[in-house]
Amino acid sequence: MGQGYVLVNKSKGEIISFAHLPVSKARELTGNPVTAAMTTWYLLSNIGDQISFIEEEHVVDDYRDVTNRLIDDLIKSQIIEDDGIEVFDPSKPEIFIRLLRNTWMDC
Repeated sequence: MGQGYVLVNKSKGEIISFAHLPVSKARELTGNPVTAAMTTWYLLSNIGDQISFIEEEHVVDDYRDVTNRLIDDLIKSQIIEDDGIEVFDPSKPEIFIRLLRNTWMDC
């Protein structure tokens, strides 16, 4: 299946889990225009911090997940657009993916 990754900022105790996005593996994170923009934006916004991708099973529990805050920042900056969610099973509404689109791809 392949190894899943998350982005960890050790300096700030933050994590980008990419929760509810259709990605986790290296090729998916790199090839998806939304997560590529998320990673770049986060790195540029936190220059000098100790930031690295780590295997998702090695996540430290006390790190704060800032995935949604990062997405909100990118929406406000008009880099990505939120097209809602897709729920896979109506009886389990907590299982969904966010339908995000990189608006820079429209140019």
